[in-house]
Amino acid sequence: MKSFTEYLTESKRVYEFKVKIAGDCPKDCHSQIKTALSQFHVESCSTGKRTPIQETHTDFPDHKNINVTLFDVCTSYPATSQQVRDKIAECLKMPHSAIRVKNIREADEDEINHQHDNKTGKSVLQADYEASNNQKMVGSEHSMSLLKELSKTKKSGHQYTGANDAILAKNVPSEKTNTKESKQNNTSPVGSKQLKRTTGGR
Repeated sequence: MKSFTEYLTESKRVYEFKVKIAGDCPKDCHSQIKTALSQFHVESCSTGKRTPIQETHTDFPDHKNINVTLFDVCTSYPATSQQVRDKIAECLKMPHSAIRVKNIREADEDEINHQHDNKTGKSVLQADYEASNNQKMVGSEHSMSLLKELSKTKKSGHQYTGANDAILAKNVPSEKTNTKESKQNNTSPVGSKQLKRTTGGR
């Protein structure tokens, strides 16, 4: 059986953030971020990954020809992206425009929103749709395929055996009708027979 401490450890939640800093970072930026977020109980903080210099960056549209350093931060105390950004900007003494903070869900959503940013050079408006035949999903073809699938899966009853098989009947008993009761007179006693009137002298 698990102890109470083990249950608490398994149920412990963590809050992950992606911190992006535009331009050159201080040498001890890793330790300064941990110090800035100490009130949120930092579990881990990466040393930082530096990207090559790019002319434009989606997270920093106002900055030109810059490199971006990415930090993965994990805290055990809940915080908003705005709170993390304010603390880091205050500690590093950098403007807010040079820092972007997103939690892990916001980062995933941002990646989905920008997955088609790269231009392929193909015109979408003038391109024809791919040829497809979806008649198997509707109409008579769909009904026939459904009936075929239903005919394949036939369910039959299963007979279970147990300790009381010796005292139970092997076959289902059938009711026998009583011939005497079937031949009984079912006529109503009221109004069924006409009484004979007898006439007698005084």
